[in-house]
Amino acid sequence: MSGETVIYKNEMNLVPLRRFTATEINLFFAMCNKLKEQDTRKLEIPFDELKHLSNYYSRSQARFIKDLEHVYDKMLHLTYTERNEQSFEKFVLFTSYKVDIKKQYLSISVNNDLKHILNSITADFTKFELQEMTQLKSTYAKNMFRLLKQYKHTGYMKIKIEDFRERLDIPESYRMSNINQFVLSPIIKDLSLIFNNLTI
Repeated sequence: MSGETVIYKNEMNLVPLRRFTATEINLFFAMCNKLKEQDTRKLEIPFDELKHLSNYYSRSQARFIKDLEHVYDKMLHLTYTERNEQSFEKFVLFTSYKVDIKKQYLSISVNNDLKHILNSITADFTKFELQEMTQLKSTYAKNMFRLLKQYKHTGYMKIKIEDFRERLDIPESYRMSNINQFVLSPIIKDLSLIFNNLTI
């Protein structure tokens, strides 16, 4: 898995991965890794390769199938929105998603309207090592990791607290003390090893 990278247009960072578990985030970005520069071509990804890329270990086959199903169920609620004063349009990233349990592969393709997110990327992109992200434990750390990778050239990121809550899918019930304990502490703990002198 060493050297496998994920690269996508920065606009994907505007879409919060709502209610995704750490395992589901790993699977989602393993899929993005396989689909980069594939246009809208349908790919068949063997289960073993998907498990390897997503750092998926010590779980039963039935659990893995269930996790694949949960990823797509949640992705169907992950809509990318293009909006202007006259109209808005919503899209899902993957339009084809088939799990073949007998042959043990996932067949997947990118929505034609969103193929620019993972293809022919030359500017305004986020890029990271897949292995680096899959080793993180906290879902908040995983999501903050990809946001920080977008800003790695500037060395800092500035975000309003409302936007921070939305991007990291922080429960509305969390007060600042909860955010410090359950969101910021895991982020600092996990990401300080990757980003030198990380401060919030």
